[in-house]
Amino acid sequence: MLIWTLATLASCGEEPLSEDAYHWDVKVTGVETDCVPEDQQSPYGENLTYSLEFTGSLTKLMIGTDSFATGTLRGCELEYESQVVGDQDRDVQWVLSGHAVQRTGGDICDMADKVEEERLAAGIDDDAWTANQSQYLGGGEPATVDWVGMETFEIVASEDASIPVGCTYTLFVAGNYRTDG
Repeated sequence: MLIWTLATLASCGEEPLSEDAYHWDVKVTGVETDCVPEDQQSPYGENLTYSLEFTGSLTKLMIGTDSFATGTLRGCELEYESQVVGDQDRDVQWVLSGHAVQRTGGDICDMADKVEEERLAAGIDDDAWTANQSQYLGGGEPATVDWVGMETFEIVASEDASIPVGCTYTLFVAGNYRTDG
């Protein structure tokens, strides 16, 4: 499935973390796609470590030491986007865009309210949330997570007839700040 390919290309396994970055262990969960018929969709979830390096409000997002997007931090709000990325084996290219509310520990940002806002924006209904909240939050509780947001992969070029240009994959991302660097 393409979503596995997208995420696999964004993450290259267990890599060393940048010493100059701040790190969050996050759970990435697929919540919606219009790229694949609903009866052919399979659940997607993966645990990753996101690392952020800051230069003022400019932010570089990494998995391991590999940058996958850049963005702007305003208070606790982070907006980010990747360059065009591709899978040469399938002749597909996409752009990732995302937003998150993040904190480096403490209680500066009201995360419980932000988790609820993001859950509703992601279209996760009350029944699914009640049954799977721990899964979506990587085992955490709404008030204790330090990262919550959404990411969208948009297909911008495709030679693969089964993957139409313009279709999207939406992911819910939540996790906790690592104090161990």
